[in-house]
Amino acid sequence: LTPKDETDLRWALRLGVDMVALSFVRTPADADICYQIMEEESVRVPLIGKIEKPQAVERLPEIVAAFDGIMVARGDLGVELPLEQVPIVQKRAIELCREKARPVIVATQMLESMISAPRPTRAETSDVANAVFEGADAVMLSGETSVGQYPIESVLTMSRIVSTAEQAALHATHTLDRIPETVGGAIARAAAEVGATVGAEALIAFTMSGETARRLSRYRSPIPLLAFTSVPAVRGRLAHVWGVETFIVPHVDHTDDMVAQVEQALLEIGRCQKGDRVVVVAGSPPGTAGSTNALRVHNIGDSISTNR
Repeated sequence: LTPKDETDLRWALRLGVDMVALSFVRTPADADICYQIMEEESVRVPLIGKIEKPQAVERLPEIVAAFDGIMVARGDLGVELPLEQVPIVQKRAIELCREKARPVIVATQMLESMISAPRPTRAETSDVANAVFEGADAVMLSGETSVGQYPIESVLTMSRIVSTAEQAALHATHTLDRIPETVGGAIARAAAEVGATVGAEALIAFTMSGETARRLSRYRSPIPLLAFTSVPAVRGRLAHVWGVETFIVPHVDHTDDMVAQVEQALLEIGRCQKGDRVVVVAGSPPGTAGSTNALRVHNIGDSISTNR
């Protein structure tokens, strides 16, 4: 980082940004400098590594592991690499991020023609849809909304393409067969499988850091994924993670209280009815990040009956 980069990063952290993206990443060590500054500022937000350089492509698995998320910045990547290599890098990055439960953003030149035209080309439409089919967590506009003549139309068009593609993407996205390497990862995989087997109405993740929700998300289950956290900042960090809807709830000290709390919330907002079955993933004791160790199949209404 240049001195100005460091100054800008410290300013952004003090401002309260939800995440930081680092441009022109070359090695996994590039992340360490940013993490050190975050530690000095007593602020920890997700760090997104932008894949734009050939050096980053060569060390892609290590970079995915080092960062909290990845952005495939195809504009600069296409300048640095032969054009025909860019789709291959994009697909590989998405697959690696899913394996490591890291969110991945596909960005730049997605609806480029809408900088000056009210409608995208058919090729651009297919490009956005294919990013969804490949398993991207998010797609991002840049020039279309920063300097384009049709910024609102670009957002609405992108949203419409993504929404339509997602209706079919659950069958198009490849199955993740990699065996989890952690207890939390194993429980997340089991939760997705159990949810499908028992016909669950929702997958419920209690999370302090967002990690449990990210692990569940990578399985691209058709079952709604609802994350509950007592940390407001976590909701912002999960906003671009595939399929996650996040709710803020008060902190409680017991797992049974967590389940009862969520049950009441789901009934109040009409997301579930009494008798619906949900799969709950949580850590014990509650409130400890990284403690995911429990999976429960719960029938909505049982907690209320028990409490009475």
